[in-house]
Amino acid sequence: MTTTTNSTGYGPRRGLLFDGNESKYELWEVKFLGYMRLQKLYKVFVRHTSEKDPPDASTQADAFAKLVQCLDDRSLSLVIRDARDDGRKALEVLRQHYQGKGKPRIISLYTELTSLKKEENEPIVDYVIRAESFATALRNAEEAISDALLIAMVLKGLPREYDTFATVVVQREKQMKDTWWKGCQRGGEYHVDEAKVRWELF
Repeated sequence: MTTTTNSTGYGPRRGLLFDGNESKYELWEVKFLGYMRLQKLYKVFVRHTSEKDPPDASTQADAFAKLVQCLDDRSLSLVIRDARDDGRKALEVLRQHYQGKGKPRIISLYTELTSLKKEENEPIVDYVIRAESFATALRNAEEAISDALLIAMVLKGLPREYDTFATVVVQREKQMKDTWWKGCQRGGEYHVDEAKVRWELF
């Protein structure tokens, strides 16, 4: 998700470009709707409880035009057939695709979580956040993902240099696991020193 400045005069001056990354969709939608509120188009995308009649076709088309300026090609292809010139429906199509509860998406999220691997130069905090994004998406889809399962998946994806640490975490009580998990979230760094495991918080 990037913020761009449109010098052509088309689209928002500080347009929010969604790059198709599912884990960033929720944040992007919040920012996009915030911008639409400033453009007086928020109620086109989000139905108000007092609404009696939907926005007219011209207003929906204007909202759609604003939306498509902020989408990557893949996301645009999702809406041009079923929701062309209908801003509200187009946003709902995106929401269902990126945050829906359909079986294919849930299977995909489980696959990502269970095959999680820490990249060679990936900071531990980024690795944990990546794992949490998959778990959060599954929970939002009403799947039961416990903290214990999430920690197990994170530990499984750590490289061999973390083996001693992973063993200690598994053998210790739940309280230690919770402390470690909070340490990861806050930004910790793991060290192995003469077969001892130390977790230092910044």
